[in-house]
Amino acid sequence: MTSVALESFACGMAAPARFSSVLGSDILASNGLGVAVALFTLCNVSCKSSTTAAASCIFAAMINWDDAKVVLAIARGGTFAAAARGLAMDETTVARRLARLERALEVEVFQAYDGRRIPTSRGAGLIAQAERLEAEALRLEHLAGDSLEEAVGCVRIAATEMIARHILAPRIRALQAAHPKVTLRFLTGHENVSFARWETDLAVRLARPERGDLLVRKLADIRFAVFQASADPKARGPAASRQWLTYQEDLAHLPEARFVAGKLDGAEPLLRSNDLDALTRAVACGAGVACLPTFVAELASRGGADGLSIVPEEKDLNLSREAWLLMRPDQREVQSVRAVADWIIDAFREVQAGLAGQT
Repeated sequence: MTSVALESFACGMAAPARFSSVLGSDILASNGLGVAVALFTLCNVSCKSSTTAAASCIFAAMINWDDAKVVLAIARGGTFAAAARGLAMDETTVARRLARLERALEVEVFQAYDGRRIPTSRGAGLIAQAERLEAEALRLEHLAGDSLEEAVGCVRIAATEMIARHILAPRIRALQAAHPKVTLRFLTGHENVSFARWETDLAVRLARPERGDLLVRKLADIRFAVFQASADPKARGPAASRQWLTYQEDLAHLPEARFVAGKLDGAEPLLRSNDLDALTRAVACGAGVACLPTFVAELASRGGADGLSIVPEEKDLNLSREAWLLMRPDQREVQSVRAVADWIIDAFREVQAGLAGQT
């Protein structure tokens, strides 16, 4: 495995992989004196400013970590059902835990509105405090694991479904063989998770971040092309005469979506979907043409789908996106996070030619 050297941040390890600095929910249970001291310290700091902070201090003093996990899960999931799924418990238990906590604190943390649980003004302050406690607990968890001679613990990776499914998931066995005590949690989706709230340990993004106190490393260039079904009888005609398939409007800012929008010239595409595999499969079945990553189209053909081919008149399309690995600076010495960062770098190196459309 390749060791990770962090540009501008000395870590005492020689390696070719380079990070640079850019400025700009899984909840782990943790107990013990270290967390208790951390909670007390956070209380002393936060209680000096306002009534809300004082309420947060009371919250920290009275709540146990299991209750804090319930509060955060409801806040992030928006419903008891979502919180229950994240916590691996039933909805009744979640509701009972919250009711017990609200009685003990004499504070209404959430209000029911349109089927969702919305934080009250006082509840929002308590949730913010719980997030700080969670961050400290997670930091201590990582420090405890880092005191061992081998990488240990769960590492969360925020990435798109394309990256998680086609690049990382097929290579998990290599990580398991090298670091058997490291586990993973993929956080997939197009929405950016928050490093500031400790919602993830690492992230792979298809653009270099412009702000944020993060360590970043470029992983690869991902080439895009316009594909059609090789067996499509319409393939001999011009692409303009065929139906276009593209992303939903919320992803209209993506370079590949902007390219297709220019081709549509105001017309409505046959299909909109934020599921890349759905778009790829629809193209393979002859539904139309789409701007897809070249390596995903190639994998679809290998997987037994009807063959895909690049639309001839679009073969000179020069469209690519950069994949970047993001890490918090204070995570650079955590063995488990560093080990997973190395693994991600190796995974992208293995598929680099395919990502660039060179296979």
